[in-house]
Amino acid sequence: MFEVVTTFHQEKHNYFSDKMLETYDRFWSKEINLYAYVEKPKNNYNFGNNIKIINFDSISEDFNFFEFNYKNKEMLAPDNSYRYQAVRFAHKIYAIKSHLKNCKANYLIWLDSDIITINNVNTKFLKKFTNKDIYFSYLGRQYLNFHSEAGFMIFNLKNEFHLKFWNEISEMYDNGKLFNEKEWHDSYIFDVVRSKLENENMKCLNIPSLGLVKGKNVYEVLDNSLLGQSLKHLKGNRKGLANNL
Repeated sequence: MFEVVTTFHQEKHNYFSDKMLETYDRFWSKEINLYAYVEKPKNNYNFGNNIKIINFDSISEDFNFFEFNYKNKEMLAPDNSYRYQAVRFAHKIYAIKSHLKNCKANYLIWLDSDIITINNVNTKFLKKFTNKDIYFSYLGRQYLNFHSEAGFMIFNLKNEFHLKFWNEISEMYDNGKLFNEKEWHDSYIFDVVRSKLENENMKCLNIPSLGLVKGKNVYEVLDNSLLGQSLKHLKGNRKGLANNL
């Protein structure tokens, strides 16, 4: 029913991506496969059969086209913050797009490579965030007047809006339309496409609407949502949590 996809550069993100894979192996149901599209992968990984390592280079043709055609656009950005790092965050887009071609599940989950798992995750847990009428489950931060957190997302591949949603995302990236937007990173672009299609009656689930806890940092919406029962996002000073695993 569920498949999970991620991507990372092994040499640049060795420690935290390893922790992500180790904790996925420990806590996720063996029925839920993780497909990791890795730049510069190791020769050997010692994980269960539900973790599949794919060399990002084998699926990188479309990403390379994007980078070649649009990397100079970033030189025109107002500043060098993450908000305008289109190429950096495009790895996520092209890993998902590639995996969708062969995905056999009803639902595809995106999981950032700096998210660790601290408690069991199974189909019953994940069903809390899905139903057949909902296409897109996401971590919205509208209540903070801020863009969504794209570290965890669920796409319903059987929903009528699936192809339309990804056609819109493809237009943004393949044709460079994202550079017409206020911000150029993936979280902002997902928000733009989601908002457009919600106006066409696409149903979405804003996961924080199911309940939030009072965390130290209100922007850490994954940790403060129901997902925080099993997942932690190692952002900023939270990266020290990995040392205890």
